[in-house]
Parts: sequence; C-alpha cells; structure tokens
Amino acid sequence: MVKILLTSGLMLMILSAFFFAISDVLVKIMSPSIGMFQISFFRFLLGGLILWPLLVLGRSSHKGKSTRVLVLRGLVGTLAFFCLIKSIAMIPLSNAMVLLYTFPLFATVFSFLLMKEPLRKLEMMLIIVGLIGIYILLNPSAHTYTVGHLFGLLAGGCAGLVMVLTRKLRKTNGPLIIYFYFCMVGGIASFPFFIVRLTIPSLEQFSLLVVLAVVFLIAQILMSQGFKFCKAPEGSVILMSEIVFAGIAGVVIFNDSLSPSFWVGASLIVGSGVGLNLTNRKNRSSDA
Repeated sequence: MVKILLTSGLMLMILSAFFFAISDVLVKIMSPSIGMFQISFFRFLLGGLILWPLLVLGRSSHKGKSTRVLVLRGLVGTLAFFCLIKSIAMIPLSNAMVLLYTFPLFATVFSFLLMKEPLRKLEMMLIIVGLIGIYILLNPSAHTYTVGHLFGLLAGGCAGLVMVLTRKLRKTNGPLIIYFYFCMVGGIASFPFFIVRLTIPSLEQFSLLVVLAVVFLIAQILMSQGFKFCKAPEGSVILMSEIVFAGIAGVVIFNDSLSPSFWVGASLIVGSGVGLNLTNRKNRSSDA
C-alpha cells in the first residue's frame, strides 16, 4: 500500500494540495498579527533546520545537482510565496487560491518553452477544462480587482515556473535537496526584511510558525515526489484541488459563503486533474 502511494502521481499531488491548504489557513490566521517577511523567514529557517538532520542521516549531498536551477527555483518560489502571503492577507482566502491556480496556464507555456514537452490534444482539452473551472470560481463580474488580486495573479505566474523547474530538477535531485535549497534561498532573501521589521513572536505565534514550517515541508516533499510521476501541466492541474480544501476550510473556520459557482468550478478542476492523470498513465503505458 505504501509503495503504491509513493508511486501514484495522483495521490501524491492530492495529499500535497491538502497540506498546502492547511498552510493557507495558518497564513490567514497569522497574517493580521505577524508580518509577511516574519512569516516567510521563520518558515524558511525552521524548514531548513528540520531538513538538515534528515539530509545528514540520509547521507545526502547538500550541494545537489544543477545548482543554478536549484537556486533559480528557490528564488522564483520565494517570490511566489511572498506574493501569495500578501494576497491571502488582503483578500478572501478563496479568491487568493483561485488566482494562485492560474499557474497551470503558465506551467503549460513554460513546459513547452523550457522542457519541450509535447501536449496531446486530449491533455490540452483537460487543462482548458481546469482553467474554465478557475474562471467560474473567480466570477470576474462579482467584484472589483485590488492590489491583492494582482499579487495573487503574480503568485500564479511564479508558481507555474516553479512547477516546471521542479519537474526538471526531479530528474537528478531528491525532493529533500530541492526543498532545502528553497528554504536556504528563501531564508537569505527574506532575512534583510526580517531584520528591518524585527518583532519577537509570542509563544502562541511561534508555535503556529513551527507548525506552518512542518506542514509546508510535508507538502513540498509530496509535491516534489509527485512530479517524478507527473508531467508539469498534469501535476499542476491536480494540485488545483487545494482550492477545494481551502474553500471548505474557509466555510468552517472563517465563515465564508460558497456559491454554486464554487462547486461547479471545483468539480471541473478535480475532474480535469483526474482525467489528466489517467490519460498520462495510459500514454506512458502505450509508449513503453
């Protein structure tokens, strides 16, 4: 059962989306009292400290392979995280998640340009179905765009590039070293801003920051492992199930109201992710 779980791109991506949704909730809870750079710095610092003994015990090299790509992935991922925190803090959680999940469109473009991955017609149709689901969830005519929405869209663009770079790195690097570089680069990038806006968190806030770092670590490792078995566009669309989990959390925790369009869009997103996974498996079998 464990072996099947670790080699199922669909299951790994869905679990990753679930843990990412938990991290979204934690960020939303902490954002009013803890600044963006404080959240970021502690997330990266604690993530790196947790990973260090795991890498040592596993006798893994800390240098990794394709160092430039690892650093680039860390920089782009850090920018995506900064933008996402700002978006979550400024607009409702469901809106922030919808804008973040415009990234399959960017992932598709970057995958074609950088990795030369071909897209079959059925795969493209399923990706379009997922994007239609995002459009329905966004419902552009229902609200006025703000700076928070722009941050969410920028987070989606950066996340699309992160998906492609992760897929490329998984050919020569394990998920732990990929996330370790992310934490290292993110910690260096956020440290100057953390010092300028230095505030000492309370015991409760520090506990939440520790939990956030652990949850992010689990989600990132699951995602990196999942991209070993998924193409970038396929894995990106499956990860969109995070919207569903975050939407449910918004209702239960933040008393958000979910319109019928949410359920229609969520169904299209999840359905397209499952369809892409099954199609990709069938194509791999026929090509073998």
